[in-house]
Amino acid sequence: MNAHSLKVLEYPKIIFLIKGNCLTPYGTEEADHIEPLFDKNIIEQKQNEISQMKDIINFGHPFPLYRMDDSLELLEKSKIPENYLEPKEILSVRNLLHISGELNHYDQENRDKFPLINQYLEKIRSFPELRKEIEKAINDEGEVKDNASSTLRKIRLELNETKRKITLKLEQILSRQSKQPGWQNDIITLRNDRYVIGIPTNQYRQNMGILHDRSQTGATFFVEPNDTVELNNRINILYQEERQEIIRILKELSTEIGLRSETLIENCHLIGKLDLIHAAAKFSNTIKGNQPVISDASVFNLLNVRHPLLIVQAKGIDRVVPNSINLDDVRQAILITGPNTGGKTVILKTIGLCILMAQSGLHIPVDEKSEVGIFRDIYADIGDEQSIELSLSTFSSHLQNIIQGLHNANENVLLLFDEIGVGTDPKEGSALAEAIILEALQKNARLVATTHYSQLKTLAMENPQLDNASLEFDRQTLTPTYHLHLGLPGASYAIEIAGRLGMPSSICRKASSLIGSEEKSLDHLIASLEEELKEIKKDKIELTEKLKKATELEEFYRTQTEHLKKEINTEKEKALTTTKDFLEQTRKEVEKLVRDIRKSQASQETVKAFHKKFRERKKTIEQQINKLSNTKSTNNALFNKGDTVEILSFHQQGEIEQLIGNDKAKVKVGNVYTTVELRNLAKLNKNSEDKNIAHSHFDLETNEAIPHEIHLRGMTVDEALEKLDKFLDRAIVNGLNQIYVIHGKGAGILRRTLTEYLKNHPDVASLRLGNWNEGGAGVTVVKLKE
Repeated sequence: MNAHSLKVLEYPKIIFLIKGNCLTPYGTEEADHIEPLFDKNIIEQKQNEISQMKDIINFGHPFPLYRMDDSLELLEKSKIPENYLEPKEILSVRNLLHISGELNHYDQENRDKFPLINQYLEKIRSFPELRKEIEKAINDEGEVKDNASSTLRKIRLELNETKRKITLKLEQILSRQSKQPGWQNDIITLRNDRYVIGIPTNQYRQNMGILHDRSQTGATFFVEPNDTVELNNRINILYQEERQEIIRILKELSTEIGLRSETLIENCHLIGKLDLIHAAAKFSNTIKGNQPVISDASVFNLLNVRHPLLIVQAKGIDRVVPNSINLDDVRQAILITGPNTGGKTVILKTIGLCILMAQSGLHIPVDEKSEVGIFRDIYADIGDEQSIELSLSTFSSHLQNIIQGLHNANENVLLLFDEIGVGTDPKEGSALAEAIILEALQKNARLVATTHYSQLKTLAMENPQLDNASLEFDRQTLTPTYHLHLGLPGASYAIEIAGRLGMPSSICRKASSLIGSEEKSLDHLIASLEEELKEIKKDKIELTEKLKKATELEEFYRTQTEHLKKEINTEKEKALTTTKDFLEQTRKEVEKLVRDIRKSQASQETVKAFHKKFRERKKTIEQQINKLSNTKSTNNALFNKGDTVEILSFHQQGEIEQLIGNDKAKVKVGNVYTTVELRNLAKLNKNSEDKNIAHSHFDLETNEAIPHEIHLRGMTVDEALEKLDKFLDRAIVNGLNQIYVIHGKGAGILRRTLTEYLKNHPDVASLRLGNWNEGGAGVTVVKLKE
């Protein structure tokens, strides 16, 4: 990639921010090697690794990475025979072993959810036996422990005992000294690694012992009494033996480290890769990044893209305006116009920087369905690059960058030209800019350029592969909104902005009068088109919402109709079963009567009893028929056309449009008509209707049929809980067994809140995170109780 473009697009700043997230020196070193790539498979793999690490950070167990020192030089040093590492150096290796062990054992049960990260974790060796040996010998302060070996323990015990003896001996000598004037406190100290006592200079005698030193004031001599010479000698010998034993222990540990040094060096590189992925995932969380679709073709479709550095500066995405922009085989180039300070340069930098990041395998702040192709090179001419050292004016600097870009332009190159043709005579600059744009189109290069030249705004009419775009400007507040509109050229609003910044109104009026009539007409036309576009967008949003509600209502009544059909069939089956049971019972009783008649040889009493039983059964049947007829006629008598009723099975209010026969009615619910049995209706009086209007509207909303999934991404916790609660009610009424709650990944706050709510919901049987093919950690799968 062109080094100049990387610099002006501020690509190094992205690398710097990612390096700041690294916890290990190995990760920082890996970050130095981040660069745009050209292999689609490698790019996708790196982005997938970051996506899986984001899931771990947001939803998994804490990832075991900590700050640590660089151990690579120490590991190389441990390979040299007879060489040894110092205790604190070995402690550094111990920390490496500790992190290696934790990574090696990290979340064994759920590794199938992050297979790419698992590939690194499986390669890391832990060496728990070596770590145990180091911890046995060296403490956390980097000192060799007493129990590092039995020999060292024995030496230190004797050393402590000898120190105790010599201290006691010196105290006894001091206590026997006569305390004459000038005698200071009894002093036992060390000089030349030997225990001595302090004696005033005027009381010193040669037979007291060996003189080692005198105080800075000269008033005190430090003397080693003759009686303690042997003890001091023994202490020095023990110190030498201690040092020899420590060196032996350190050599032994260093040898063990050296035997494993190659594997430990590989561990360092693996930890570095994981640290870099972890740092990139944290940066993705910071900028609310997503993994775009990577295309082999040199195209891009950035949906709701924001500048990542602006997000970092603003500490969130809310204060950064998103825009959508794309280039493909149909739209080869875009010419952006609009006011100063309107955001044109930011758009150019956003496009270039996000493409560089995506090709480097990083996430970018766009919607998930965004697409980024692979560009072989990007040539950016942005900002004032005047160079005194190179004797280049602003115009010359711009031209050099543009010439280089045009020289290498082809279908795999992206050109980003800011204020094309500026810095010279406007007429010549405009003509030159037009020629540059046409040359880029002829070479099939992808081009995004900004300009204030009005003459260039008509180029799109003659070149269909070139499209206009503009940055929106609010004429009421005289401030830019930073919203990009494709297909519409923009005015510069220079006079309006000058007035807002304090330019005298008389000058502004004079400037307006000096503008040519053609340019005035063009600016007015553009302003008019912008206003019309706002109205069209507003109407489009309203129509979309209405269409969505109509579609949901249609689906709801389709589902309710199916439900009603099932209910009718169920009632029919129940009626048939009742009739069948009744007939079976009658058959058995008739057979019993026949047997009794035969047995009694048709005695008069038996015949009378048979007729009596038959009349009773006939009466029972007639009563049931009369009851059913009375119910139908009663039901029919209860209802009239225009009555307000409640459909009991749906808990919906409606109005009877027509009575159908003796047992059905055509009911109007909202704008929908449905046929309902009278037994499933309850008549409402006027007062009841008034009281339940709000309830009816609520039920209609909450019982609307829905798909099996609900999208809650981008909502606040309160908004998401309210919508999910209504959705669950409708899902239960519609008889759904399983639903998908799509909440996105993000920082995990919304997912945790929704999970807690669902766990406590009485109609939820179970829930789980989605599998990789269901949306992963961005989806919760909910099983409803039957």
